[in-house]
Amino acid sequence: ESTTSTKTMSLQDLDEYSLVHVFLFLSVADLDRCLLVCKKFQQIIQRFVYSKKCILALVVNSPKTCSLSLYRYTARKRAKLEENWRDGRYEEHTLFQHNVMYISQMDIDKDFLYMTHGGCLQAHKRTKSRYLVDTRVHWQVGRKRDPDISSLAKENDRFFAGRLDGKIMMYDSTTGHTTLQSVAADVIKSVDFCENVYAVTTKFHATYILTRRWQEHDLENAELTHSHVYTRAYETIKLNGTRLAAGMFHCGKKQALQMIDLQSCAVMQLNSQTKAVYDLIWKDENCLLTGNFDDSMRLVDVRTGNDEACWSDPYNASVYCMFYNGAYAVHCGMKYHHRSNLYDLRVPNRCVQMYFPSK
Repeated sequence: ESTTSTKTMSLQDLDEYSLVHVFLFLSVADLDRCLLVCKKFQQIIQRFVYSKKCILALVVNSPKTCSLSLYRYTARKRAKLEENWRDGRYEEHTLFQHNVMYISQMDIDKDFLYMTHGGCLQAHKRTKSRYLVDTRVHWQVGRKRDPDISSLAKENDRFFAGRLDGKIMMYDSTTGHTTLQSVAADVIKSVDFCENVYAVTTKFHATYILTRRWQEHDLENAELTHSHVYTRAYETIKLNGTRLAAGMFHCGKKQALQMIDLQSCAVMQLNSQTKAVYDLIWKDENCLLTGNFDDSMRLVDVRTGNDEACWSDPYNASVYCMFYNGAYAVHCGMKYHHRSNLYDLRVPNRCVQMYFPSK
């Protein structure tokens, strides 16, 4: 008669490689408890697990996100922030009252939050306090009583804004120099610029490509001169080198997305199946992210012109605006209930989290 002896195996008997995979499934709170078990767990978690969690993270893993942060977070803190984003734990503070018709146009960098109020552009210093933004105005361009700023683009310290009266405003925060120039007798819907090439589209009339030029006798003050005029007006436009992506406000044929080659002046129809495009972002040199009327966010490959992926809103709300963090996270502002959705480009067909205001 033979006897079989079995040896029980504990978690501590696993090798380092296996333990890392096990620990990746745990929350930060559970990992904090495991740190207290033994030195082996402590070394593995602190050396490998937190850093791997950050690499796989949705929100906190991109260079763009890190460059916007006022803090130098540890790997553990970044992993904790990732959980907060995914689980929807957040505080809400009302900092600015905005009582004009058009919504504020906003941008952000590591030091300032930039936002429009009526016809003025204001800069507010970012802080490490609880409210994160100083409500006092650091600098201001324009006046609130001026025609509303309807579109804003930023590149380094240069700002480019379009207004309801058909004028554009250029501002350099380094020199403090402001230029106001009339483009069309129409509402400006969207603007963008890349180096010295500027694009402007109006509500009804046309889309204008302008070039920044300096006079020989005046090297400080530059003016924009017309390079080309396209007879179609768009809802939103985005420049990427010599290519201009453009989305229409309405297209009954569901062909609302186009791309313009600024060198050949050719207009290419993309095959994204949508009636209207409210916002778009260049994800990289070959792909666009679009926010659409039909409750969808789409990934479009401009080489084929086709939709490569599509994410829908469960409550059938249109996507009004988007922010892309440079890696996998896309934060979308939705049409109804002042709600925003967080999408993971690695997770098809659904949003990762929704954020609802308390009021």
